[in-house]
Amino acid sequence: MPIDYFSNCRTSSHNNEFGLCDDQPPLSNPAYIDEYNKSKWIGIVNNEQEKVVNFNAIDNCIDIRRDDMTMDSRCDGVLSYEKSLIFVELKERDGGQWLKKGREQLTATINRFKQEVDINEFDSIKAYVCNSLRPYSHSGQTTNIQKFRYDTGFILIGKQRIDIE
Repeated sequence: MPIDYFSNCRTSSHNNEFGLCDDQPPLSNPAYIDEYNKSKWIGIVNNEQEKVVNFNAIDNCIDIRRDDMTMDSRCDGVLSYEKSLIFVELKERDGGQWLKKGREQLTATINRFKQEVDINEFDSIKAYVCNSLRPYSHSGQTTNIQKFRYDTGFILIGKQRIDIE
């Protein structure tokens, strides 16, 4: 039975700026759009044309299981508007392997997504790892970005701000 990535755990906005939030453990709620509490924003979405943008949570919302029925790694969610998708992983880490871990979560989700959904329906597919404590990835992350491109065929962007085009 195919996984439905677009009907559950949806929040939407058409504001010119809004945030993506993922409340910290021990809560296991799905990630969501927030329009008002900037202190909680991990990812910041710039939506200058005020398009209707949906965010469908994946982690803590959709079960994606491996062949042995254990839970597979999942990214936090996917932004969708018009014929565009932006897969998003939200991090709040100052150091360590945050981009590598985010890349791995995005890769697992996108490769499963490609098995379930015809990606040719979309004009643009991107992936972001947003880290509120590290708004931009540094040049040493080239290996992660190249590996992601090889594994998925898509571009990985490591920065806090997501532009809706």
